[in-house]
Amino acid sequence: MTSSVWSERTPVLAGIRLSTFELVIAVGLLALSAYLLVGGLVTSWATGSGLMNGAGLAVGRDFTMFWSASVLALEGNAGSVYDFQLIRDLQGSLTGVPDPAYPVWLYPPTGLLLVAPVSLLPYKVSLVVWTVAGLGALGAVLWRILRDPAAVVVLLLFPAVSLCLINGQSGVWLAALLGGGLTLIDRRPWLAGILLGVATVKPQMLLLVGPCLLLGRHWRAIGGLAATFLGMVALSVLVFGFGAWTGFFDSVVGGVDILEQVRPLERMPSVFVAASLAGLGRGAATAVQVAVALLMLAAVGWLWLKRFPMAIRGSALLFAVPLVTPYSFDYDLAVLTVAFAWLLLEGGRRGVLRREKVLLAVLWVAPIAGWLIAMRTGVQLTPLILLACVWSVMRARRIETASA
Repeated sequence: MTSSVWSERTPVLAGIRLSTFELVIAVGLLALSAYLLVGGLVTSWATGSGLMNGAGLAVGRDFTMFWSASVLALEGNAGSVYDFQLIRDLQGSLTGVPDPAYPVWLYPPTGLLLVAPVSLLPYKVSLVVWTVAGLGALGAVLWRILRDPAAVVVLLLFPAVSLCLINGQSGVWLAALLGGGLTLIDRRPWLAGILLGVATVKPQMLLLVGPCLLLGRHWRAIGGLAATFLGMVALSVLVFGFGAWTGFFDSVVGGVDILEQVRPLERMPSVFVAASLAGLGRGAATAVQVAVALLMLAAVGWLWLKRFPMAIRGSALLFAVPLVTPYSFDYDLAVLTVAFAWLLLEGGRRGVLRREKVLLAVLWVAPIAGWLIAMRTGVQLTPLILLACVWSVMRARRIETASA
């Protein structure tokens, strides 16, 4: 791929050839995705009484965690965010909606720097600002890649993005930071490193990023990442004190059990959880997780070592990101929108094989279908779909290289 791909100005979707049947399937998937988004927003955000929505839960339920963490941080009790029962009780008291399964704060104290201003606005206003700004940031990254407004709108209908908007989650922000960092890494490496450094507030989602930067010899991006991370750590200590970090290491790093803190497990598309749901014990599930992580490091790392075009190494990396961490949720799959964007760009250039179309259609529905199937059968298929996507990217690259 040459630099001309990055300056593409013709509509990307116009270059994707679909048969009549494929077009009907694509339109159907987009219609269902739009229905999910609109219906979910109405159900989650329409209040019945106070901050209780039509489903009997708090409006933008997961956003209550960020709101409560902000309240504690601004009150000077940042270390208390790692008292799981306290923060759940606070979410219930602030919203007036009791819920024993409210999400708990598992981010490092650097994450408090980003969410501390959240509670300065009224809850609903803050929720709207949070979701709209995150969606805009991700849309800007997709626009930088595609330069096609229709394609950007289509990708923002990806169900994982909808889950973020419906629940007030942070997945769109992570997608914007990771995607923005990767798109800038060759042209503005220091800025790319800064964006990736900010993304370390979700460190489990960057386990593969650092090794790939090293293998790709992106030294300035690594410098920007390291400087940003260390600066955020120092600032968090200055603002919140050492107590917050003590709480983080004691409660999270020191032994939090995700199988006890998270419900339902079926919404976690990680290899570890998939193995656990399949009946494997803790040790065996961990071994499978480690094996897959090492496989991804070898496969994706090779693409970065050889400095393949970003559309190839970047999409493979993003497909592999949820596979190398034992802790990820369906809304974290929003990072795949950027991988979709690169694949659309490649597809418009070289065409899309039928098996690739089928795989991408399956991946499109995975954020919802994956956990619904898991809840009914105990089988979490999403990791297998992501593995197939990594394999497909690498196979397409080998075929293209061989024919060059």
